[in-house]
Amino acid sequence: MNTYKYKAFQAGKKVAKLIVFLHGYNGCIEDVEPFAEMLSAYLPDALVVVPEADMQSERNPLKKQWYALVDIDPDRKRRNPETSTAEIVEIYNKTGSRISEVSHKMNAFISRLQKELRVKNKDTYIMGFSQGAMLAIYTGLTRKYELGGVFPFAGIVCGKDMLEKELASRPEIYLFHGTGDRSVQYKTLDFTKEWLNEHDIDWEAIEYDGIEHKLIEDEMKDAADIIRRRKS
Repeated sequence: MNTYKYKAFQAGKKVAKLIVFLHGYNGCIEDVEPFAEMLSAYLPDALVVVPEADMQSERNPLKKQWYALVDIDPDRKRRNPETSTAEIVEIYNKTGSRISEVSHKMNAFISRLQKELRVKNKDTYIMGFSQGAMLAIYTGLTRKYELGGVFPFAGIVCGKDMLEKELASRPEIYLFHGTGDRSVQYKTLDFTKEWLNEHDIDWEAIEYDGIEHKLIEDEMKDAADIIRRRKS
């Protein structure tokens, strides 16, 4: 069975919730470790697990990626502010078979953790930043049983045509995005909202004025608040 190298963060003694936190493209565990620690401190009854992708980054041999992008978008048109939202969506749509394959591995990884911890789907949450956010959305929506929630930070619905074929459950999606994001462009957030509406998936958007393509502590606070107010 596929498994990932990972690091776990736990502030309390009891584990009632499982949070799987996915790093971004050209990233690693260390990139999101400070934010996993914050999240763990805000939710002491949760175990925060940060897995690391098993594919070497095509941009930095010391980093990782969940799936390749350079051949699909060699000129990084997806980051050009002059590129239309429709063009950006289509670039990400071309990754469908890749993100699908990784999501199956990720769901198997989550199931193994749940079995070890005896944590149910309704008490399991998946989060991710950038490419990890896209994988979090895809993984959550293709999982047979509904998770407690999906938290993408600076993401977009990716591989939409493949996702429509594999859609299996409809957990609530909490969309975190900075208005200054030029990497996963903020303007694409409207597409994600529309796609979720079209597929009867409940969502809530939390937007941060002027924030660029990065994680911030306020996002961890807000995500923890959402999880706390959900009924187990």
